[in-house]
Amino acid sequence: MKKFLSELRRRKVVKTLVAYVGLSWLLLQVVGVITSMIEVSPLVGPGTLLLLACGLPVAVYLSWHFDISLEGVERTPSLDEEDNPTLKPLGWLRWTGLVSVFLVSCLIGYQYFDSIRAEQQATREGLNTVKLADSIAVLPFTDQSPEKDQSYLALGLSEEITSLLGRSDGFKVSASRSSQILTEKGLTPIDIGRRLNVKTVLTGSVRATGNRLKIRVELLDTETGHTLWTESFLRELKDIFDVESEIGRAVVNLLQDRYIEAGSFESFSSTNSTDAYVMYLKGREQYRKQTTESMKEARKLFEQAVALDPEYAKGYVGLADTLVMLAEHETGFGILQTDIAAALGQQNIDKALVRQPMMAEAYAVKGYISFILNDFDSALNEFNKAIELNPSLSAAYMWKFLALNSLQRFDESLLALQKSQELDPLFQTGSYNLGVALTRSGRLEEAEGVFKQLKQDHPDSTFSHQGLADIYFSQGNIVGALSETQKAVRLSPENQHFVYKLIAQMLQLGLSENINKSKDNPAWKEAIDYYYPNLLILDKDFDALFKHMDFLLAANPEDYWISFEAAWYHAMFGDKEKSYLLLTEKKNLIDDADTFFMPHCSPAIEIAWAEQALGNLEVAHKLIMKCEELMNLQRNSSISYFELDYLAARIYALNGQRPQAIQALSKAINDGWREWWTKHDPLLLSLSEEPKFKELLQFIDDDLEKQKLEALALFDE
Repeated sequence: MKKFLSELRRRKVVKTLVAYVGLSWLLLQVVGVITSMIEVSPLVGPGTLLLLACGLPVAVYLSWHFDISLEGVERTPSLDEEDNPTLKPLGWLRWTGLVSVFLVSCLIGYQYFDSIRAEQQATREGLNTVKLADSIAVLPFTDQSPEKDQSYLALGLSEEITSLLGRSDGFKVSASRSSQILTEKGLTPIDIGRRLNVKTVLTGSVRATGNRLKIRVELLDTETGHTLWTESFLRELKDIFDVESEIGRAVVNLLQDRYIEAGSFESFSSTNSTDAYVMYLKGREQYRKQTTESMKEARKLFEQAVALDPEYAKGYVGLADTLVMLAEHETGFGILQTDIAAALGQQNIDKALVRQPMMAEAYAVKGYISFILNDFDSALNEFNKAIELNPSLSAAYMWKFLALNSLQRFDESLLALQKSQELDPLFQTGSYNLGVALTRSGRLEEAEGVFKQLKQDHPDSTFSHQGLADIYFSQGNIVGALSETQKAVRLSPENQHFVYKLIAQMLQLGLSENINKSKDNPAWKEAIDYYYPNLLILDKDFDALFKHMDFLLAANPEDYWISFEAAWYHAMFGDKEKSYLLLTEKKNLIDDADTFFMPHCSPAIEIAWAEQALGNLEVAHKLIMKCEELMNLQRNSSISYFELDYLAARIYALNGQRPQAIQALSKAINDGWREWWTKHDPLLLSLSEEPKFKELLQFIDDDLEKQKLEALALFDE
């Protein structure tokens, strides 16, 4: 080593290297100045650096064999040649070595240069793509705090950025809920983006140490997987709202190729109290769990948030939202009386809107308050205002669907629901409602696809089985419906709705023995008691049936539905004169909405039959005309129920139009109508001698018997 170092000094290699490095540094400075002054290729700087770096081995090799100075270039003699005045030229071996060093340096340099060129090209392509990107999903941020106890902050931050970005026009922002579900399933950010059908995803992490936050964000292109933008923020907790706005502004500027000035993209979640913000985020964490217990806890946390900062608009919205969700309304958790929940919610929404009159979430909750109070037109106005302020607010579209549905504006309701599903495709209730709406529209293949995807996304959910059961039932496949309902019961054995549904399907196939086997099951007792009259009918024990109904009538003299049920049994198997009186005497106990309940238009159509039999033809005609009007209204929309065809058959039969009645009945059966009591329906009595009518009834009996055998095999498994 000592000899080698001595030889380096003698050959002046170090001197040459110092000079080479110095000249290289000077050249790089010149290149840096020039590229900053004029527009040149971004590869000039990296290319120059690589050229100089790759030239270094060549310079070392040359300096070993030659003395390079201002006087010229002379070959450096070896130790054996120092006393020889005449130096021989370098041999072919040394020139080969020089060529080899040169070629290897060029090859390595080219590989690095090509890598840099490809990376810069990918970046340029990414930037060109991102300028056209019109959709994004903000994934739940990762909690990187030492104790891993800041998940509420990490999730809350991504949720707030989602809300902030949703206010940008022409920009689809996927809902936080779906992003969170897919993240919990372990999918990569790129796969999540593709599943949500967005062009970009924003990921990030949060590390909280005391009041200090370190937030890192990264914007990814879901098509190429390239990173489009990354940034880190080190701030105080009190500055988090500025960070939210800065991130949102940067993303919109980058993705939409426009410039939003600082301060013009304000976060509506801002508060002067960091403690209030923490309480709000913890409240949101509880709200997302969607259980009765968590909603109660969320209410307390939101109340603490507004107590800490009485000017905190987002806190009032969270509190109002939670209060109305606790209502006894069918869409709520059944804790507060609906009118009380609505009044408390409205008080808090009014406070929020005074402080932040442009907050979309506030108008959405305000609309929901109107909805649970059955003021559907006002609800629609508020939902439209919310959507105008935030076109990506999926909850507003979902609630708008409910209001439109209540107004029987089915085509519009389906569009609203599809938009909600587009923004929040993994929301279980949204997927289920979409499947139901498609089923109602007769788009059964699409509906089945929705429910199967729901089953894949949420294998432990009952929603997919409920939806598939409805599809199969609408096709006349009672066994298929029975199988899916059984699966729902296994997943949620205490859910009485599923038990009722299962028993109804079993009754349809005449499986009374199988029902009676479950009499001792506490979860089934209530439902079996409810269907007791139907079991008596299957057993043909009509004396017990009418004795039971007489008892219920005496015990509930002001309950029209008991009268209707008793009347219906008498109309089919008992005293028809009594059924006429039971149907008509107390019909004023129910309002029009209940009288003309669609798609059966029942009990109006049965009352019309009774009035017709009693000779009250004008009253009967008005009822029939109203049912026909409602039937045509639904038929002219996207509604496609076989019940509508059966209703048409009954209307035609009551009007004496027997050919049309049989045609409508045939269509209903062809589409899936399989009610066992069709042959006993007194409204179709005028068709009883028609051969085609008898043929249709025989088809129903044969198909139900066939399915009964299939169902028995199902229960034996």
